Amino acid sequence: MNLAASDILCLAMMPVWIWNLLFGWTTDLYLCRVLIFVTITAVHASVFIVTLMSVQRYVMVLYRPQWSRLGKRGEHGVLGLVWVLAAALAISPAATYGIVTDGSRQICEQVFRSEEQKVGLLLLETMAMFVIPFSTMLVSYLCLHKKVSAKAMGSHQRLAVLVTSIVVTFFIFWIPYHVVNVMIIVAPLEPVKLVRRVAFRGPRRVVQGIVLLNSCVNPLLYAFNYRSYRNEQPGTDVNTTQSSNDFS
Repeated sequence: MNLAASDILCLAMMPVWIWNLLFGWTTDLYLCRVLIFVTITAVHASVFIVTLMSVQRYVMVLYRPQWSRLGKRGEHGVLGLVWVLAAALAISPAATYGIVTDGSRQICEQVFRSEEQKVGLLLLETMAMFVIPFSTMLVSYLCLHKKVSAKAMGSHQRLAVLVTSIVVTFFIFWIPYHVVNVMIIVAPLEPVKLVRRVAFRGPRRVVQGIVLLNSCVNPLLYAFNYRSYRNEQPGTDVNTTQSSNDFS
């Protein structure tokens, strides 16, 4: 439910940013920063919840008694911390947004005050939103698949398909965005700043749109496929399934 909430919140902001790019920003700077803060928080929360789900599934399958000790209150506390972390990491990027002139109109867009600020924020974003989450997901699912397959090779094909689709989809939607981030970070410092900014503005807008599309795919991966996998497993406990779905 938390994943659905973050994805819906993210998608709800998309018409605002489409209007911003097509017709310009017609309100004040305060609203620009508030709405981008909400958008970035939703995107962060979506990534962190997906990562947390990968860890949860690993622990649930191999160390279920230990996970059960966490209880409902513990699960809610962990999810609360995820949202707090997502919001905290969104404050600095949102503060860099401003109203800039783009041709004959003004738009709400990210404006860095210095090269140091740009490099620092983009590096933090790449580490927190891709390197750490993707590594965690990959390791969790590979270890889970290895342990489960060692116990019952023939009865977990759907798990293998789900694991592969989760990791590959996250990689496909996020790697273009962070490749552009890295390109901006390592861009030569000597050319005129305006030339560099114009050169990366178009590609960055495209990859930002690709990232938002990930919120459209999440329900298919994490609701339908995983529920179908859980229901097909012999001896699955109903209460455990309900707990896992509630946490997700």
